[in-house]
Amino acid sequence: MPATQPPMIRQLDDRIANQIAAGEVVERPAAVVKELVENALDAESTRIEVRLEDGGRQLIEVVDNGHGMRRDDLLLAVSRHATSKLRSSEDLFRISSLGFRGEALPSIASVCEFRLASCPSEGDGCEMTINGGRMQHGPQPCAVAPGTRVSARNLFYNVPARLKFMKSARAEGAAVTDTLTRLAIGHPQVGVRLHLDGRQTLDLAPEQRVQERLAACLGRDVAESLLAVEGMSDATQIHGFAAHPRHAKPSAKKQFVYLNGRPINDRLLVAAIREGYAGFLEPRLHGVVVLYIDTDPSLVDVNVHPTKAEIRFRRQGEVFALVRDAINKALRAESGGFQLTGNSSPGGTADASSSVRRHLVRPLPTAPSTPPPAPTWQERFLPQEPHTPSPSPTIQPSAAETSAQPPPRRLGEGDISEALPPSPTPSPEVTNQQLDLPGIRQVFQVNDMYVVVETDDGIRMIDQHALHEKALYLCLDPRVRDFERGGRQELLIPTTVELDASEIATVEEHLPALAEVGIEAEIFGPTQLIVRAFPAALGKISWQHFFNELAAQGPGRNAVERLRERLAHRKACTSAIKAGQRLSRAEMLELVHLLYSLERMEHCPHGRPTTLDLSWGELERRFQR
Repeated sequence: MPATQPPMIRQLDDRIANQIAAGEVVERPAAVVKELVENALDAESTRIEVRLEDGGRQLIEVVDNGHGMRRDDLLLAVSRHATSKLRSSEDLFRISSLGFRGEALPSIASVCEFRLASCPSEGDGCEMTINGGRMQHGPQPCAVAPGTRVSARNLFYNVPARLKFMKSARAEGAAVTDTLTRLAIGHPQVGVRLHLDGRQTLDLAPEQRVQERLAACLGRDVAESLLAVEGMSDATQIHGFAAHPRHAKPSAKKQFVYLNGRPINDRLLVAAIREGYAGFLEPRLHGVVVLYIDTDPSLVDVNVHPTKAEIRFRRQGEVFALVRDAINKALRAESGGFQLTGNSSPGGTADASSSVRRHLVRPLPTAPSTPPPAPTWQERFLPQEPHTPSPSPTIQPSAAETSAQPPPRRLGEGDISEALPPSPTPSPEVTNQQLDLPGIRQVFQVNDMYVVVETDDGIRMIDQHALHEKALYLCLDPRVRDFERGGRQELLIPTTVELDASEIATVEEHLPALAEVGIEAEIFGPTQLIVRAFPAALGKISWQHFFNELAAQGPGRNAVERLRERLAHRKACTSAIKAGQRLSRAEMLELVHLLYSLERMEHCPHGRPTTLDLSWGELERRFQR
């Protein structure tokens, strides 16, 4: 190699290094807001105001009334790895502040037109401007109130590749709202305001009680259902709230966990919360919780990821058990010791939970003064003589009984059964052969939830709700895509839906798509929206549940198609026969007919299996025959 050849490895200049760091720290406007607000909180601000224009593309501005900085501090603040929060390497393992890396301000300043103005409580104000990482004007005197004002204009103007990944202004605004809400819940003593394109969307007063802050951020209905959660070990203490299971969400986005005041997103804690709710929620749902964890800073490592949202606990098992048990204890105390679903949880019993679940699925009928005797298993499942009166829906009734009975109804009749494909409507005398289902020997129902089919190959168990829901969904889908053609239902009294501020911001982006499918809704305050009209084909629907799911799905493209598919899911689910509903033999045979006549019936629209097969060989193996 010639001695004059230049080295292949080069030292990057500070501007490029800052842009590389910005790729990790400043991925979108919400990340900029997070870093700037955390700096304001570390400066012991009592009021923080955030302004966005065009979702943060044109302007992000954060103003606080914290300690402020002197002239010399301004220059250091935009230098890499300059911080007021660390003095030695030992401090790195006892971090109590939100920021500590000294990367945020130089990274932000490298990808925008940056202006920093600050004034200490006793001193004069100064300001400086940086464009794309290059100093334009050094610190010079200016008139500014005590505290700090940071402005970032034309974000990513010099990094076009990053600009392409930004979402719509509404989507970015929703992400900023969520970020600011998380920080505000963790610091209820600090007043927070948010302005999106000149419109104030969040206004939280300083020195709020925790319950008041939660009501403002999560909605009054959720806040009123919160259960106190407490737990303590030798080195860790937790306190906070767990919402009633009826407010569960499809995702874990509404789980707010704070470690020594820092909002964190830790898989270990998500799993602990899920286990705490075990037995009270279906596995696909997540409880709404607000947890404050206080522990010795030396027992955690927050220097894991540039965003500082991921952490490591030195005593993982202890923290996991503390969170799980505290949540489960609060839920069990509220429910009187009974669980709400059949899933296991610490200290729960399967028998009690199964009983409670059966009663929650459907309202209890009025009990007669003398309850009839329960049918024996022989009466329920074994064929009887034709002349024997039968209390079981699986037994063939006599001719006299048949003439006295009304004609059997189709599954879901009176709602959307007309969407099903043509199939023979079986009378109580219809046989398996007449339904063209060879190989089927017997059909009966167990626990008012499952239809059991005996075949030549073994036993097939059908989840009656899941299978019927899938059949309705497959047949409804074309109709749902034309909901807007089926007429519109105007509401004399609009329906009000309670959401939190970040959910409102997310739903607002979907309003044009909702209008396309015939749903007329509008924002009605910072945490409310109202529904004025909807497609008549939807029938009865829980708008609270609908908008909760819509907010959980988040912003994105193809919203119209996703909404129509979600409406099909919702309509099929609410119209399908329910778990706990006793079926006639005709209805059971029709379910079997649907299973064998439609394709793609293995799973319901939510992904749960519709059937479970057990072959005779598997049975013999289990009985060791």
